[in-house]
Amino acid sequence: IIQSDDSKLADDFAIALAQMVSCPSPQSNGDSCGKCLTCRQLEARTYSELYTLAPVSKSRQIVIGEDESDPDTMRWFRGLFHMKSASAGGVKTGIIYDADCMNDKAQNCFLKTLEEPPPSSFIIIITANPSSMLPTILSRCQSILLLRNRIGYMDKKISGIIPLLGRLVSGDQTISNAEGCASAMIALSDGLHDFAEEKIKAKWKPLFKESEYLEKAGRKQLEKRFEAAVESEYIMMRDSMLSLIHTWSAQAYMMTCGIPLDSLANPEIFPDTGNNFTPARQKKAYGMMRKSEDLLQVLRWNVNTDLALREFCMGVVFGK
Repeated sequence: IIQSDDSKLADDFAIALAQMVSCPSPQSNGDSCGKCLTCRQLEARTYSELYTLAPVSKSRQIVIGEDESDPDTMRWFRGLFHMKSASAGGVKTGIIYDADCMNDKAQNCFLKTLEEPPPSSFIIIITANPSSMLPTILSRCQSILLLRNRIGYMDKKISGIIPLLGRLVSGDQTISNAEGCASAMIALSDGLHDFAEEKIKAKWKPLFKESEYLEKAGRKQLEKRFEAAVESEYIMMRDSMLSLIHTWSAQAYMMTCGIPLDSLANPEIFPDTGNNFTPARQKKAYGMMRKSEDLLQVLRWNVNTDLALREFCMGVVFGK
């Protein structure tokens, strides 16, 4: 089990482990060669003995599923993983991403695979929240910690909201300022879906190339999985944007209380602090932090995002 708060780091490490156990020509130190067909296919995620499962539904849950033909479910994953190997001597590798998204039924189903895995198999579980998983699963795994203890917000599409947050704190106390920031935030939020689709297209490019050899039903199923993956990626990006709003607001308030920039968890989100975070702005910064908490809370109840962002901006500018 890989415990990490960095999804890309965990994914890269999982593939490196898969290459290490599957490479037919490993180096003397046990590492993979990185050059053979197996290693290259694993890197492209097209290796025939690589089976993956991730939360791709809008609810971001991994469910047990009706049967083995129900895609992107635990029963579907187990059916593929226990299928007879197509290549003699190959090592099967299963990777479950965001394993904490498995509901209780899916976890109990997965436990059976851990207790009786198929021959020559290797299972990697990735999670940032192992405490939400069954103790019976954790007790059967070897843990590897890849923790950075911080969240990064360097995605250009998401970090575009940073200057708008600065305008809310230091800009004029006018409807024009509040509405201008709100409109820009809404436009950024609306554009996240297109950006999520671009990211998934790039990631799935090797799979779409392989799909040329699939029958019509197989291609249609892949398209459905792609659409679900886009929705899942969009939700993750939207949550990251909301997290950035809260983190920026909280750390802006910390600076008005005298905490130096280099002591913050995310100093990189304040590229130009200027004189915006003096004690004189402490009351407004505190109000913004509280409004960001309210924003996160109301959006948990599926309130219209545009309306919630507009109310947030108005509340910050006018201190309500």
